[in-house]
Amino acid sequence: MSAVTEPAPISDAEAERYLQSLIGPIGEDVTTLVELGAVRRMALAIGDLDPIHFDEAATRARGHRGVVAPWPLLWLYFFTCTIYEHDFPFGKATVHGQDEYELHEPMVVGDHITIRTAMVDAKLKHGKTGRLGQVVSERRFTNQRGELCAVLRTTLFRR
Repeated sequence: MSAVTEPAPISDAEAERYLQSLIGPIGEDVTTLVELGAVRRMALAIGDLDPIHFDEAATRARGHRGVVAPWPLLWLYFFTCTIYEHDFPFGKATVHGQDEYELHEPMVVGDHITIRTAMVDAKLKHGKTGRLGQVVSERRFTNQRGELCAVLRTTLFRR
């Protein structure tokens, strides 16, 4: 068996430069269709039985353009429609810190949602246990009418 050699540790300055290089767009924009089956399955999965997720007449009566997607459908698009990988040159583990949501225009069945992903913040911190990289990504969900539907910000830490 051969021994595995770990890469030489990088300096704080190199780690900071790496983190700053992450800021900007990530991958290509992705467009996906909001489908009735997906909307209904998500509503059932989260126990949201509001008729606006199932019935066209109910949605129109409440002033919506169509059957409304429950906001957790953003997770489906996040996990299946966007690329989000980093090969950090320091640390051993990446930990999920938090998600922050801004909900604007409802996504409705038939919408074509474009997801744009960017790294919006990255910094190096030091704490009691040593060096910690913090990165914040942002996904913007826009419909075919150019309306911003939602923003999802995710904070990750690299220890």
